[in-house]
Amino acid sequence: MDWHDAPVSRFVEWVEGLEAAVENRIARTLRGRPGWQVIVEPYAAHGTRTWFHVRGRVLLRRHAAYRYGGVLGPARTAMARYGSLDLAGVPVQVSVAGRTHRVTSSDEGYLEAVVDLPDLPPGWHTVTYRPDGGDQVDGPLLVVDPTARLGIVSDLDDTVIHTGLTRPLLALRNTFLVSDAERRAVAGGAELYQGLVAGAGSQTPVFYVSTGAWNLHAMLVAFLRRTGFPRGPLVLTDWGPSRRWLFREDSAAFKARTIRGLMAEHPHLSWVLIGDSGQHDAQAYAEVAGAEPDRVRVVYLRDVPPASVVRTAHVEQLVEEIGALSVPMLLVRDYLAAAEHAHRLGLVDAETLERVRAAVRA
Repeated sequence: MDWHDAPVSRFVEWVEGLEAAVENRIARTLRGRPGWQVIVEPYAAHGTRTWFHVRGRVLLRRHAAYRYGGVLGPARTAMARYGSLDLAGVPVQVSVAGRTHRVTSSDEGYLEAVVDLPDLPPGWHTVTYRPDGGDQVDGPLLVVDPTARLGIVSDLDDTVIHTGLTRPLLALRNTFLVSDAERRAVAGGAELYQGLVAGAGSQTPVFYVSTGAWNLHAMLVAFLRRTGFPRGPLVLTDWGPSRRWLFREDSAAFKARTIRGLMAEHPHLSWVLIGDSGQHDAQAYAEVAGAEPDRVRVVYLRDVPPASVVRTAHVEQLVEEIGALSVPMLLVRDYLAAAEHAHRLGLVDAETLERVRAAVRA
């Protein structure tokens, strides 16, 4: 079905309008009632010493955080995340280093803008968000070091966190029946990423780019912290019907567009791209490497089960095409194989290799 066809497009616009009308009606009814508050959920802002991307979302939420226990606790928590009430047209004061900017939330409640900075030093800083009618909240800002030489882009599902997207029943179980504290990291990933950052002088920025929903942002940030992955901005997607797509933006197109945007913003960096064979990472990374072969140092794709002859053949074809451009693109069984190759390239040291080996074997 081509949603660009006029009848389909009109239907999508109708669904989008209905969704917005229902949310606005509920928000107007609940806003100002006891127990409800206007909040900004800040996402990690990022940029250079003179500008940065503001990212966040204005929501209407209960004062008491949702914490569900029992057998159905994970399912109730997951549904609560997707049941957020976003607020459109809310002015928000965004302040950093003594400067204040005014940003207004979009139709879906998102805050997204590029604003100027004073000449901030590289590293992590604090951004303050104050919505009209709501309380102030702080969020992180990463200023990428202009002396850094390497950047890392990583997928999340089945690259960092076990999700099982190639096995739908397993993915549903992990999403709705496994608590946040029980979600598992892919073995050796944290050790490999830490080694890549340390090997480049600890100035390497790490960006996590995924078609997962922004509703999962807080859970994913907590997961990365708990499992020892390097801190870095997450760039996720909005789920739901729009004039441009029925459910969400095409995975390969979104990732390729986002990564090439990061490359344009930080022209001094070469990049390591890490993903898996389960969805469209191979296609997206191959497109990026084909367009910017001199900027991609290496691509690692974790081969996820179940084995698929068709999927493997497609990835191997892309590996051959990108290899002709002198860009290493490897389909690896685990992160030990990736670490061994990265060690041969001089990207990680021998200690990192041993730490990855121990984590994978454990």
